[in-house]
Amino acid sequence: MEDSTSERDQIAGTQRKLSYFMMRLLSRVKFDASDRKLKKVLNLYHLIFLGISCTVGSGAYSIVGLAAQKAGPGIICSFIIVGLLCFFTCLPYAEFASKIQSSGFSYSFVYATCGELLGYITGHFLHLVNIFSTAICARCCCAYIASFISMFGLNIPLWLYDWEVFGCRLCILGALFVIALSLLMLTGMKESTTVNNVISCVNICTLFFAVIAGLFYIDADKYYDDFFPFGAKGIFTGMGLTFYAFLGFEGLTCFTEEALQPEKDLPVSLVITLIIAIIVNGGIALVMTGMAPLALMNNNQSLLAVFKYRCPWWMAVIISIGSISGLTACQSASLMCQPRTFYSMSYDRLLPKAFMRVNPKTQVPDFSIVVTCIVATVITLLFDVEVAGNAVSLCGLLIAAWVDLSVIVARYEVDCGFSKNINRCSVAFFVLTLIMGFSLYYNISLLLAAICAVLLCAIYYYIQKQPQVNMPKSFVCPCVPLVPLIGCLLYTSPSPRDRTRSRMPSSACKKKKKKK
Repeated sequence: MEDSTSERDQIAGTQRKLSYFMMRLLSRVKFDASDRKLKKVLNLYHLIFLGISCTVGSGAYSIVGLAAQKAGPGIICSFIIVGLLCFFTCLPYAEFASKIQSSGFSYSFVYATCGELLGYITGHFLHLVNIFSTAICARCCCAYIASFISMFGLNIPLWLYDWEVFGCRLCILGALFVIALSLLMLTGMKESTTVNNVISCVNICTLFFAVIAGLFYIDADKYYDDFFPFGAKGIFTGMGLTFYAFLGFEGLTCFTEEALQPEKDLPVSLVITLIIAIIVNGGIALVMTGMAPLALMNNNQSLLAVFKYRCPWWMAVIISIGSISGLTACQSASLMCQPRTFYSMSYDRLLPKAFMRVNPKTQVPDFSIVVTCIVATVITLLFDVEVAGNAVSLCGLLIAAWVDLSVIVARYEVDCGFSKNINRCSVAFFVLTLIMGFSLYYNISLLLAAICAVLLCAIYYYIQKQPQVNMPKSFVCPCVPLVPLIGCLLYTSPSPRDRTRSRMPSSACKKKKKKK
């Protein structure tokens, strides 16, 4: 009798522990960043240049040409539409950045709203996005450097950036780039942002030069003859690729904790960054499609190829310098984001305390920077660009969708009865968008897609009828829940972008095919 009683007590104790554990994982967290140690040094101009580093450059130099293959000159419309759609995610990020002043950006937003479990998953997805983005930029930058030096009749030894050893293509030069930028970050945030601002200034000036100079070499007949050679289908297919030219603006919220006035400067810098991205990408698409035939743009260095084809030699040199600076700035931004994600997760006790260590002199998370440097160096050295690109795409889309839904959850009180229903509705919306997207993408069933669409409309109607209580005091995302739900739908519905992205050629892959 006593044995059975003790067994029941043990089972009840285990159930209480599991219940507490699950409640901790799934409940909201009261977020307080008042005792963080990172130094506040970033003003509005620093944030805008950091946003340009995260967003503007890599897409304009490579993706525009690949997208033009799908839509022709009509790709300009694709860029404008996708840029406007990205505001549906930019606004939720702006609200969170002004409300939750933490360096963990997407991780901190999801952690504070949806609990430790989803926050922990989001944090590790961010590790993949930041580190693999660094590897992509480092390897692509090496290819551009090789092209730049070859313009002067010189050649870099192939073993420095594309050395095949036991079936693995090593990039030694890219790994050295990662180490050099990491050493720069150890000197302090102000020093790192100063160098980053200079590089970003070179990048954005080069892109504006490309737009203005390209206007003088445009053949206007290309627009009048056939502006939409592939019709509406081409525009929507092009939107899938142009979408990736805008990814990265959310990385700006990683520097919230180090901003002097995050509640004011972060929303403004996010919006300005996205507007600059729309103008630059649309302008580059305009001049490229008017300067050269579409067949010339089927490579990862399409902007450089167009200027080599149509413009004087010195203009191509300027474009080559700008492409190197743009990829270097993007690589630098990714390397700056990752240590701060480590730092925030360690502060929340989801990683060892060593990651929370801050150098008392430079006031940067030095241990996290060193770990990021080691991991990013190894991945840059060993992994191919295409493998890294697929990982970044998948994780980045899921993170953005979770942040969109987190805005809806954050607007309602925890203790109210309808809050639990809102949480369930958010999860159901996420799952239904996946089911609807895959059913359309793989032609499984139009009826299933229609049912999902009806249920999505019903969920929106239910959420829209609930009262909003937790209104932020600074920046407010307008039209909640419509704006975040459209953002979630945009990021979770598979489209032609998934299939075209997997076929995007990398310089390493092309060289491998040539050798064969």
